[in-house]
Amino acid sequence: MKKLVIIFYLFLIPLCTFAQNESTTPQAKTANDSTLIKIHALLEDIDFRMHGLDRYKLYPTENMYNFLQLDTKTGKIDVVQWSLDDEEEFSVTLNGEDLSYDTGCGTFELYPTKNIYQFLLLDKVTGRRWHVQWGFESSKRWIKRIY
Repeated sequence: MKKLVIIFYLFLIPLCTFAQNESTTPQAKTANDSTLIKIHALLEDIDFRMHGLDRYKLYPTENMYNFLQLDTKTGKIDVVQWSLDDEEEFSVTLNGEDLSYDTGCGTFELYPTKNIYQFLLLDKVTGRRWHVQWGFESSKRWIKRIY
């Protein structure tokens, strides 16, 4: 019986002595943390490039003092006039409607036509098109969808 008790204790001792090795856990955790930090930074950079970089573009018109400012994410367009005289500078909205399906920057692009006041607006993701006209009077500024 004493032999059985001794053998029983000898088998129990190794079971109780197994434990985690503390020296490798902090290193592994640090490596995982630094990897996660790098991944997070890369994802933020990708998000900025998709949603912030090259969001706005200026398109020159044949009139040297006027540009069309396009928000390439939403399709919104402003007419921007610059001048050496502060009183002659202004900006007016040509299209204030969000035309996007929230697909990211660089979706919209303007293409000039032979008519100096008219452009074509293209949604490069869906292929939708609009006829855009800018002008000095509000009645001469409009946008309409081309089906």
